[in-house]
Amino acid sequence: MPSGLQASSFSISDILSGPFLLNIPIYQRPYSWGAEEAGQLLDDLLDAAGIETGNVPDPDYFLGAVLLMDSQHKAEKTKLSTSMPPRSLDIVDGQQRLVTLLTLIAVLRDLERNSRSRIARRAAAIMTARTNRGFFPTFSPRIHLADRDQPFFTRYISQPGGTLLTPETDPEGAAAALLEVRDHFIAQLSTYSQAERARLCDYVLDHCEVVVILSSEIDRAYRMFIVLNERGKKLQRNDILKADVISHLRPIEVEWGIKAWDETSAELGDDFETFFSHLRTIYGHTRPHIVSAVRAVVNEEGGGAAFIQNALLPLAGTFSAIRRNSAHSGDLTPRMRWYLHYLNRLADGDWAPAAMLALKDRRVNPAACERLLGEIDRMAHLLRLLCLGAGRRKKRFGDITEAIRQEGRLSPTHRTLAISREEMRNIAFHLKDLHKRNQKICKLLLLRLNDEMAGRISDIDPDKFTIEHVLPQRPPKSSEWRQWFPSADERAQCIENLGNLVLVTQSQNDKARNALFAEKRAIFSAGTVLPVTRDILGYAKWGKIEIEDREARLFGIIERIWRIDLPRSRASGGSASAAPRASTG
Repeated sequence: MPSGLQASSFSISDILSGPFLLNIPIYQRPYSWGAEEAGQLLDDLLDAAGIETGNVPDPDYFLGAVLLMDSQHKAEKTKLSTSMPPRSLDIVDGQQRLVTLLTLIAVLRDLERNSRSRIARRAAAIMTARTNRGFFPTFSPRIHLADRDQPFFTRYISQPGGTLLTPETDPEGAAAALLEVRDHFIAQLSTYSQAERARLCDYVLDHCEVVVILSSEIDRAYRMFIVLNERGKKLQRNDILKADVISHLRPIEVEWGIKAWDETSAELGDDFETFFSHLRTIYGHTRPHIVSAVRAVVNEEGGGAAFIQNALLPLAGTFSAIRRNSAHSGDLTPRMRWYLHYLNRLADGDWAPAAMLALKDRRVNPAACERLLGEIDRMAHLLRLLCLGAGRRKKRFGDITEAIRQEGRLSPTHRTLAISREEMRNIAFHLKDLHKRNQKICKLLLLRLNDEMAGRISDIDPDKFTIEHVLPQRPPKSSEWRQWFPSADERAQCIENLGNLVLVTQSQNDKARNALFAEKRAIFSAGTVLPVTRDILGYAKWGKIEIEDREARLFGIIERIWRIDLPRSRASGGSASAAPRASTG
């Protein structure tokens, strides 16, 4: 370690409950993570903890390096440890992860609704730090955000019960990002049992680790920040595997093997690394590291040449066709391309191994492959409407993939493709406030409904459209909205209702906000009007009856697309005292 720098490994519990008093310096950018980044972290943690999959938890989970600066003690050489005197340190790199983890622990604490629970006690120890050991103790925030953001973080996240409070006005900037992450965690974690949430809390605090690098000079800290964040040309898995496979070819096969490998790498580009992860899943090797798993596949196929011929080339070709999904791919039918269009919009590729197997023989029997791909599309979207985490989705699709590999083309009634009545009830429940649970999936659903209404794939850029609540989330007290919805409970129920959501451009959204219904109709009518938005323009009034009427029509389309029977008591606004437990499959 260069002079002036120290480094040591700490658990999250150590760094958030020891002598570290952490500050976000004024030169740092504000907190900026959203539901996507924080949701990915949560999925990874649930997977590592074995909560999603039921597997044995990983012994530890590395969260990367955290770079701190101690500009007040340049001359001192106190060893970096949990026993050193309390220190006020600036976070140079690591703000997003640490603030997100604090938010996660705060949500876990408040979901217990028990101030004496183990989670509450552990949360209290990390949210604030005792800075005076005398007769009159004083406490400071464990992480002090920028002055403009600290009051919001304290009120709506760090203080006990704060994550259950709703801001009276729409926050902006870092506060809006914090609120998005907080609400995403609440929606996701509310489907887990109390015991599972306690396990997650303990795993995050005791088994997740960071390497803390401490610097006493700003220039050195900045240089280290550049080193930590620059992306150099790394030796990738496919380089290691290429050398391994080619070394086991016969001399006469080497030139052919290298040519096949390099052409496949060029065809897949950045997706080549992802391909090996899917290849591992196809062959049933879900837990080992990818390099070890692919080596096992090579042995199962009978050596390097057989691996290239029977696994690498055909499956890589199928994966390339899936990712391109082009009309110029003559071996993909229009209906295949329809399904792949929506599957490719899903961020995680948990469905891809099953789709690769389903389409492997598309030239031989395209009709059968098309039907199976339709079942994969159905399951991929229904599992997201169930709000299952990444680990549980991977497990479900692992079962589907194995069934396809062992049995070939599956019928729609195959056990791995079944959605239970309980799961249908859970889907209906989650649809009541899907936007609050997962904004990204809600937007993808509205885009799919839009295309179903249009009867074709809309030629639009999804990034240019945003979700708008027709009944505003915070209608002014003197507006007609309060006259149409005098009951706060009824208003809250209708706001997040699927029937109350439309897709508009950001410009239209900015203009509409809390406007009256007649004004909103005029704003939505101007410019591009998508079919999923056009259907509200014929209403003269927008009340509970109209919202539920539109919701029922949208539910009907969902039922038709994915062959499910949504309980009508939910669709018509039936209440529930608690969220149903998400099925583990």
